[in-house]
Amino acid sequence: MPASGSPVYRFGDFELQPRERRLTSAGNAISLTPKVFDTLVLLVEQAGHVVSKDELMSALWPRGYVDEGSLSKHIWQIRRALGDSAKSNRFIETVPKLGYRFAMAVTCVDAPSAQSPAPAPLPAPIAAIPPMSVSASSAATIPMPRGASTAAVTPQRAPVSASLWSGRRGGLLGIIGLAIVGILSWLLHSRPMVVTQAPARDASVLQPDGRNRLVAFVRFNNLSQNPKDAWLGPALTEMLSTELGSADEIRIVPSDLVREANTDVAEPRTGGYPAASLAQLRKRLEADYVVSGSYWVANATDNPPVRVDVVMQDARTGATLSTISNQVDLAALNRLVTQTGAILRDKLGVAPPSAEFTSLVANAQPPTTDVARRIGFALDALQRHDAAPARDELLEAVAEAPGFAPAYLYLSRAWSALGYQKKALAAAEQASNHAAGLPPDQRLLVDASVQAQRGEWAKAVSAWKALVDLKPLTIEYRLSLIDAELAAGNSNAATDALSDVRRLPQAADDPRIALAAARVAAKRDDSKDAVVQAELALRLARTRESPGMIADAHLELAQARFHLGEFEPARAELAAAITSYRSVGNPHGEASARRTLALVLTDLNRGQEAREEYQRAMGIAQGVGDSATVAAIYRDLCSMLWNAGDRDGAETAARQALRIARDTGDLRLQVWTLRALASITADEGATDEVMREYREVTTLTERNNDPGGHVWSLATNADTLRLRGQLAEAHAECLRALAEASVLSDPQFKTFSGFTCALVAVDRGETQAARALLEAVIRGGDNPASLVQVPNAEMVLAQLDFEQADWQRAQERLRRAIAGFEAQEAQTGVADAEALLALCAQAQGDTAERDRAIAHAKALRAAITSRQEIYFVDIVLAKVADGPKQKTDAIARLRDLAADAERRHWLAWSLEAKLAAWQLLNTPADAQAAAVLGKDLQSQASKYGFHRILTLMKSSPAAPS
Repeated sequence: MPASGSPVYRFGDFELQPRERRLTSAGNAISLTPKVFDTLVLLVEQAGHVVSKDELMSALWPRGYVDEGSLSKHIWQIRRALGDSAKSNRFIETVPKLGYRFAMAVTCVDAPSAQSPAPAPLPAPIAAIPPMSVSASSAATIPMPRGASTAAVTPQRAPVSASLWSGRRGGLLGIIGLAIVGILSWLLHSRPMVVTQAPARDASVLQPDGRNRLVAFVRFNNLSQNPKDAWLGPALTEMLSTELGSADEIRIVPSDLVREANTDVAEPRTGGYPAASLAQLRKRLEADYVVSGSYWVANATDNPPVRVDVVMQDARTGATLSTISNQVDLAALNRLVTQTGAILRDKLGVAPPSAEFTSLVANAQPPTTDVARRIGFALDALQRHDAAPARDELLEAVAEAPGFAPAYLYLSRAWSALGYQKKALAAAEQASNHAAGLPPDQRLLVDASVQAQRGEWAKAVSAWKALVDLKPLTIEYRLSLIDAELAAGNSNAATDALSDVRRLPQAADDPRIALAAARVAAKRDDSKDAVVQAELALRLARTRESPGMIADAHLELAQARFHLGEFEPARAELAAAITSYRSVGNPHGEASARRTLALVLTDLNRGQEAREEYQRAMGIAQGVGDSATVAAIYRDLCSMLWNAGDRDGAETAARQALRIARDTGDLRLQVWTLRALASITADEGATDEVMREYREVTTLTERNNDPGGHVWSLATNADTLRLRGQLAEAHAECLRALAEASVLSDPQFKTFSGFTCALVAVDRGETQAARALLEAVIRGGDNPASLVQVPNAEMVLAQLDFEQADWQRAQERLRRAIAGFEAQEAQTGVADAEALLALCAQAQGDTAERDRAIAHAKALRAAITSRQEIYFVDIVLAKVADGPKQKTDAIARLRDLAADAERRHWLAWSLEAKLAAWQLLNTPADAQAAAVLGKDLQSQASKYGFHRILTLMKSSPAAPS
């Protein structure tokens, strides 16, 4: 960086002038939006070095979280402007898992320095000392930094408003808890616990092409046509799958794939499916064998006879391998399943399991017919994406059979689909408590579910790896392992797992593997490759005629295109996804796609259409009891309404999200909404309610083991305590925040806590300590994560210089602060600094500069909505009152501000307003009024420990005794 003048950077044919905010190529100007320009400057200033995403996002959106998609869009726009691409990496290199590096060689030269202004006249004596405060980026509203607990905190853009609500969407969706849903994709969207595993594996069990036998249980028709018997079809499918899948040589096609593949296939005849239907099912499922059948239940009351017919066909040849008919009393259903499974295994040439393993398989079957009935109805509801009735049936099942582990795992699945994370975890833990007698793979499935619900991703990865080792040809286990690695942040391990699954038989044509590849690419910030993989998944899904996977591919493709800034193509993909989800009757998928579409429409500045999509998504989610999606929509609406200036609407939406989060046990959403609510209400006053909400956020970050979020919460608490006049408590919180920040690698936490603690030190009269902390913030300005607080630190130091009558140095600091605020597009900061600059100019006798600064500050103040920022500007501008009438009006205004601040529990602001009024009154002509006000001011400042104010009053020549 040049020591003088302003830097100009040259690379290739381009020239970048940050001060002039100009990018040119061969003399031709290139237009960039302000944030995109700032992104380029941050990268070029550190050319050759990696700049992390957290650093970039903290510098560009200092108020809090935004979606990483916003940063990806900026990188894409820069590359497009420079004629670069993600593949060529000529200018900007993506560093997986870290961030970006400006790879082109950069030279830096000095631009001609502006002529220094003429020395200002010597300052006239004045008692007007500015209040100690900060700009719009102040610690009073320090946002949740990157790395702290969130979604997020989730959506995206602008100063305090947008970034306050921003959080990470988790791709484009940004659903709170999406990682758990993703990692449990196989458990939650396919038939759980139906593939059992023999203890040993032998290569001889494979078919000649290297695969084991892939069996699909397609349909059991209810011949009695009685709805009360509808449970028996899903129950038979589940029980026979468990029985047949006990052989290591057999794999069972997940039931969610079977359900959608079978939607338009004619019902099987008595002898099974005709050849054309078999060929269609094989194309869609890649199954080697298809099992179908029917059942008939007599019209009896307690224990009716039931007839079951089962047909197994070779889907490759159309041959019928086995036809089994049997009739038993309903109470003997388990025995019928065991006998039927043995016959089917024999027809497939698979040896029966050992007696010991057979007993383990028996433990995985419903212990009674009543439990089987409950589970059958529940599974049918889950397959129809209707988790509420499934939950009710399963609660009855576990009450009837409290030791039956599979029922608890199904119940966990239902609770999770409804968004009740805490209850889902409790059910999964109950399954674990009763899983000792299950086959090995089912015990591991239970363990994987528990660890994922707990967020213990490393342990979940271990469980999935064990399942892959136990049954290496089961693609579903490998896909879940990939998702677990991604959730654990192990993108390299996920890439390795993806390479492994691609080597399996049948993997090349499986759309699910291409979808997994798209997720891996997205995690590695390679949106171009994510598009390629999602497009491949879409082609494969269409070849298989699988509408559910077609919908998933459209959704994945929309996310990738969104991250590339291709909003209209993303919108088209989402419309296609909605159509496909509706065709298979998946309301959860449709609601998620519509919510995502609303987010895209928001980015396209089509607010009304976005609201309509939110309403549609809300109605669908509420219809199926999907609390997680409902809460996520309320969170998004909170962001949208706040950005639109609807404070009351934003608060209502946040409180709805908080209510659901508490009901469902979603700690991450609770943190986000409590922070949002505290930030909304804090701008109206530092009430006891605000303090309770901030304390709750702090407690939740402790429970979530979120050290960065905890530092942020401590710093925010400290600043709010300072405003309330509780300086001792604020100091204690600061000491904790500084200590905890010192051991964190991310410098942003040191910056946030250091700046806040400097304000506390100033009010306590500890000027040297405050200066040291503020200088440390400025030194940290070389790191993009610290850039936002540098102008604030300069402005506070300028105020300390005022108090030493060092007007020249104060003026220099304020000019640097204004430049910094303008670079960050922080107009409230510019207004604050301009107001102080007017005061400085008045002290130096420069009326022209004073009047210019006043006019600019007032113009900016008219657009300020933050109440605290209005306080700051109004107090400072009152001090430059010129003439008796203006002085009288200014004193009245300051008294009103002091009274209003006190009502809002802003003691610090109240004292600042009183101090300013006293300074204006502190003349021989107003000695009596000054004495009365001074006595009150001294009393309060002494009581609450505001030693800076006491020092300033003592240093005044007309101070009261």
